[in-house]
Amino acid sequence: MSQSNTPTGLNRRLFIGAAAAASLAGGLAVPKSAEADPPSGKSKGRKPMRPAPALAAEAPVTPPPLAALVLNKAAYGPRPGDIEAFNALGASESERLDAWLFDQLNPSTSDPEVDNRLDGLLTSEVIEDQLAFDTIDKSQEQLWIEHARSEDYAIRNRPVWQMERLTLLRAAYSQWQLREVLYDFWFNHFNVYGREFPTSAMTPEYDRVLRQYIFGNFGDMLKANARTASMLYYLDNYANTWPNPNENYAREVLELHTLGAVSNYFGAIDPAAVGNNSMGQRAGYTEIDVFEFAKALTGWGVSDTTDDSPDTGAFIFRPGRHYDDWQEASIKVMDIELTASNGTNDVDDILDYLAGHYGTAEFIAWKLCTRLIGDNPPQEIVDSTALEFFNRRNDADQLKAVYSHILKSSAFQTTWGKKVARPVETLVRGWRASGVDLTMRIDHSASNGIWGRLDDTGHYPFGYAPPTGFPDERAFWQGTGPLIMSWRALTYMLRHNQIVNQAAQTNDHYTDPTDRTAVNIVSWWTDRALGYGLPAAVSGRIVDYVVEILMQREPAYNGDYANDPFDAIGIDTTPVTNADGTANNSHYQRIVRGLVGLILMSPEAMRR
Repeated sequence: MSQSNTPTGLNRRLFIGAAAAASLAGGLAVPKSAEADPPSGKSKGRKPMRPAPALAAEAPVTPPPLAALVLNKAAYGPRPGDIEAFNALGASESERLDAWLFDQLNPSTSDPEVDNRLDGLLTSEVIEDQLAFDTIDKSQEQLWIEHARSEDYAIRNRPVWQMERLTLLRAAYSQWQLREVLYDFWFNHFNVYGREFPTSAMTPEYDRVLRQYIFGNFGDMLKANARTASMLYYLDNYANTWPNPNENYAREVLELHTLGAVSNYFGAIDPAAVGNNSMGQRAGYTEIDVFEFAKALTGWGVSDTTDDSPDTGAFIFRPGRHYDDWQEASIKVMDIELTASNGTNDVDDILDYLAGHYGTAEFIAWKLCTRLIGDNPPQEIVDSTALEFFNRRNDADQLKAVYSHILKSSAFQTTWGKKVARPVETLVRGWRASGVDLTMRIDHSASNGIWGRLDDTGHYPFGYAPPTGFPDERAFWQGTGPLIMSWRALTYMLRHNQIVNQAAQTNDHYTDPTDRTAVNIVSWWTDRALGYGLPAAVSGRIVDYVVEILMQREPAYNGDYANDPFDAIGIDTTPVTNADGTANNSHYQRIVRGLVGLILMSPEAMRR
């Protein structure tokens, strides 16, 4: 940056406005429209489940070094030391990625930092945080009896409140970062709304079921999920009885959980007219298949006193409410024909078939590639991932192999900027980058303040009511509303000296006061927060922001505001900013806090 004593006119508000404009008009382009491309082939005339917005043309974005790319796309961003640790894993990029993946794909049961933060908060032993996480290890039956059936609002909702905070805590501090990213993916794939009965009370159980199968077999995950009280109630399958079947869950399993609602859906036609796919399976499903599947699901429910069942919240099958208990007839769903009732095995046979269908492999491959690589991923990687998913459909570690296939691909390693950080990701990436020390929990002032602002973004764990889960496409999150509310949440967190002190961390790095210059501090925090450098024009604007503040306090200084030490900028040896002052409201603290916030909220930092 060139030396200048002339005020630039760039203040913090103008910088944020410029950043928003840049994110919307430049590297993070807004959609021209929300219309999908015209359908073709057998999909012609049918609307997709959620149209992919058409984005404006944009200039290519150069990917950062592999360490930063991996930690920002397959993790929640780097913490101090993570880039160096990744680069120490091998002599080449491929060796480093292989080593990191092997570790992340084989997590141990322990998670040291998360476990240590929870220690003492699982019971009422710590008075100031009583019962902060007392529900997360409760059994399914305990959650149902003690919370789902409680008439007290706070007791009934305490499990979901605790799980909301724990989910953020894991994202921020877990050693197993890939697992946390994938957990977010699978929860949204099997979305339930956390603020309604009985999910508000049963969230810890739902969380455990998903986590059990994240690195396992998709079919096992699908069947276990179908039996949870949360899913049974959320999609009304607990009330699916003959002769009044409820097709809600059957439809969503086909449209959302397995085959998808576009390529493999043939509408209201004769199933015999559908034909086969390249694997010799029926190519897709029709409205008749939805109804037949709903028939097979009749009798599934929750042990909730109905039909004199015990009030435990456990999965139950009621033969007297099943279709075959009323009339002898076959049930045919695509290639599966059931000629006699076998209780829950009827449905398990159908779910196994759907989990092993090539259409399911294609749909989930597309979703995973969209999440881990970018919107509109190359068709080649989607196709090869689908084949990997399909060929390993009977393997116990099927999903582990699929993730490895995606993350080792050139598409993953060379694609950058095709996604934008959603509010939770913006917050947690800033949390990790800035060294925040916070055990997020309920009944805690700093935690509640941050949570309240995250709530304002409309993006928080378990907070999406539709069964599609939170949108993953970039265009849904890069408007001014999500960006500004994300910035508010991040700024609120960075202002708390009791959980993060950016000035003190800066001085721990620059122990020599003569090194504490605007240019040095901006450069160091950029590398630390992002793992890669910002374009000179962007970093220069952040330095300009610091310079303007200094010039406003001492306009008569004749030196170099950008490159002189903070303690040297002043008149008669009296600095306008004491760089040893790291208290919450010190001038130095406010400057460092402001520049860290601008780095974390720059358009470049919002990419992944």
